Amino acid sequence: MLFKFFLFIAALLLSTVLVITVSYYSWRSEHYDALHFGGAFIETDAGLFQYALKGNGAPNVLFLHGTPGGYDQSIEDNSGVKILTPSRPGYLGTPLSVGRTPAEQAQSYIALMDKLNIESVIVIGASGGGPSAIAFAAMFPERTTGLIAIEAVSQSTELQELPAFLSSDFLVWLMFSMNDFRSDEAVMQMMIPDPVNRQLALQDPAKVATIKALSWSLWPPSLRGPGMDNDVSQFSNLSLPIEEVRVPTLIIHGTADTNVDFSHGELLAKTIPGAKFHVIDGGDHMMPFTHAEEVQGVIDDFIKNVARGLQKTSSETE
Repeated sequence: MLFKFFLFIAALLLSTVLVITVSYYSWRSEHYDALHFGGAFIETDAGLFQYALKGNGAPNVLFLHGTPGGYDQSIEDNSGVKILTPSRPGYLGTPLSVGRTPAEQAQSYIALMDKLNIESVIVIGASGGGPSAIAFAAMFPERTTGLIAIEAVSQSTELQELPAFLSSDFLVWLMFSMNDFRSDEAVMQMMIPDPVNRQLALQDPAKVATIKALSWSLWPPSLRGPGMDNDVSQFSNLSLPIEEVRVPTLIIHGTADTNVDFSHGELLAKTIPGAKFHVIDGGDHMMPFTHAEEVQGVIDDFIKNVARGLQKTSSETE
């Protein structure tokens, strides 16, 4: 009788493992294809880029995603602008050979813009996208109409390396798939430690959905790992030409950011002449989502001001 019971348990476990394995490989195949075909590919003088391009308005925006990320981690087009979001080198379909240092990556974005016939951009650096955005604005002022630094890395910092199990495509899938069976409160508690900011998200189902979707920007680590490892290496010893930035600049940072300390924003505000520093008191690293209306409003206003400046300059030269 006891033998039959253990045999039943073994069969149950085996069937569960089989179901999970089949589910994973079916899901994996579909989503690998979606990530591959969801972004366009183009060969540039710097190498192969994977990117997304949306919107048809002006001015042009170059969005540089955080760590980790890819072309699938972009911003909403609320201003009718054209947004170019490349996978930074080492992420998804853009090989790390395209550029390792912030300066090399900045140069590679110029190669991408040239190939796409984009003359100038407002460059937005979010978190780990900050160093190459700052380098871009400093190195290519003639191609930069503005710089927006959103909780951006601006000085040497030791990024927290992901736990070893998060390097497994399967384990990351399993962990995030389990969120479907957890309450929104439980999921948000894992992602937003601060209870006040957590409630800001929980009050809006759209914010909860966006934050849940963001978590999948970790998957698959096998296609994002080279970029993240490079970021960890580069950011540990940063020397950015911040003092050479002379374009209109907007800095947005939260005082309670534990991922990228508030001092990173303060350094930019102190060093870049005329920079606008928008401080979100109590905002942590999830503030672009928990404080989405405020953040988006400030960005929209900045972009509109840049657009008006471009129109004025254009009319004066005619």
